[in-house]
Amino acid sequence: MDLQVAGLEDLEEKVGDALDRIGELQAGTRIQSETFFSQQFMREHTEFNSFEAFCTQSPWNLDSIGDVQDLSREQLNEYIDDTTEFQTWEGMKTQAAEEEIIDLIVT
Repeated sequence: MDLQVAGLEDLEEKVGDALDRIGELQAGTRIQSETFFSQQFMREHTEFNSFEAFCTQSPWNLDSIGDVQDLSREQLNEYIDDTTEFQTWEGMKTQAAEEEIIDLIVT
């Protein structure tokens, strides 16, 4: 028995948008830190209410995601391990990206 389902255009568009965003993230597209690391993400996964608080409460003078990326991985990973549910910067970024992609499809 063959089954056809109509009305999946909206889902197809959402999946296409999600695939485009995955490509952008893999290519290293610049992101807005407060959008990528949303307040909800920060509250759920860290001890901070925002990415800005994550930066300003750090032991370094951080103003942006670029400043965070410039830190030594060892120092950054230690800070992340101490203040979030992640062990590494890569783990934190990956989870944020996954949640953003899922939100694109679900909403």
